[in-house]
Amino acid sequence: MDNIRTLAIPNNSRVIVISDIHGELELLIKLLDKVNFDEADYLVINGDLCEKGSDSSGVVRYIMNLATTYPNVHVIEGNCDTLVEEVLNENKEVIDYLIRRKRSLINEWLNQVGCYVDSSTNVQAIKETLIKHYPDEIAWLMNLPTAIETEDYIFVHAGLDNVSNWRETERDTAFTLPSFLNKEHQAKQYVIVGHWPISNYSITIPDHLPIIDQQKKIISIDGGNILKTTGQLNAFIIERTEKGDSFTYTSVDHFPVREVKQPYTADSKMLGCINYPNYEIEPMKRDIHFTWCNHPSTNHTLYVKNEYMVEQDGHFCVKDDLSCVQIDVKLGDKVAIIDDTCSGYDLIKKDGQVGWVPTGVFEDRR
Repeated sequence: MDNIRTLAIPNNSRVIVISDIHGELELLIKLLDKVNFDEADYLVINGDLCEKGSDSSGVVRYIMNLATTYPNVHVIEGNCDTLVEEVLNENKEVIDYLIRRKRSLINEWLNQVGCYVDSSTNVQAIKETLIKHYPDEIAWLMNLPTAIETEDYIFVHAGLDNVSNWRETERDTAFTLPSFLNKEHQAKQYVIVGHWPISNYSITIPDHLPIIDQQKKIISIDGGNILKTTGQLNAFIIERTEKGDSFTYTSVDHFPVREVKQPYTADSKMLGCINYPNYEIEPMKRDIHFTWCNHPSTNHTLYVKNEYMVEQDGHFCVKDDLSCVQIDVKLGDKVAIIDDTCSGYDLIKKDGQVGWVPTGVFEDRR
C-alpha cells in the first residue's frame, strides 16, 4: 500500500478509536459524548464511515468538520468509503449496487440534488453530478490514508498480509481482508482493525466487545453496528502513560434499556450461537419455547428459540444471527432489550453479550 501516514502520539495522551460507523451519525455523536471527547484527545476513525446506515452524508460531513477543526482527528479509508473512487473510475457495476442499496452515500448525495438512480442511469452522469456538487467531500475521501503507523500501533481497517514488511500489504487487502483475528502478521506494533464484526468470532456466547489478542498483537473493535441486528458502535480507548498503555472500551446502540426487577441464574446447558452464513439447523426435540437442534456447520447441539426457526423446502434454518444462550442478571441490572416479542423469554444484551432471560425478570412482584 502506498498511502501510509505516520503519527507521533505523546505519553499522557488518550487515544479514542472508532470504526464501522456505517452512516449512523446519531450514534457517533452519542458515543463521542459518552467518552467526553475533546480537542486534547487523539481520535482515530478506522474506516467505513458510510453505507448501510441512515445518514452517510451526515457522517462524512461531520467527520470532515472534526478533522478540519481538531488536528488530532485522523481518518482511515475502509472498503465502504472507496465507493466514490469506483464512481470516478466509471465502474458500471456501481449502478446495480446503488439500485440494490438505497442507503448509500452516493444515493444520498444524488437525492439531495434531485437525482435518482435507475437502470437507465449511466455512471458517467453520476460522476459529473458528484464532481459538480460535492468536490470537497470527494477530494477528502480520495485522500484518506490506508493505514496510520505510530510507534506502538498500526491502525488499518481490515488487516495486514503476513509478510516481513507489512507495508507491502496490498491496498485492497488492507481494507477487505476477512477474519484478521484468525490470521497472523509480522509487524512489531499492535494492529487495530475493524471491518469484521467481533460477534463472527463468537462460539459459546455472542459478544460485541473488542477483542485484544496480546499474543498475536491484534485488537479487533468492530461491534457489528448496522451489520448485526444486535450490534453496537464501540469506542476503544488507549490511555498512554510513561508507565505503559492501558486499554478500556465503551459502546452505544439504539436499543431501549430496562431495569431487572427479579434476579435470574441462567440455565448452564444453554450455550452457543449461530452466525452468518451458517444458518442451517436440524431440529431434534421441540419444547414450548426452544427446540433442541443440531448445528451441522459446527457439529454442536443448541437450543434455538422457536420463533427464529424457518422451514424452507423441508430444510430448517434460523432467520438471523442468533444467540442460543441464557444470561445471568442481578437485581438492578440495566440491560438492552433486543426482542421482547417472543413467548416466555426476552432477548437482551448485557455488557455486550447477547442472550435470553425469562420475561418475568422485568416485573416487580412485591
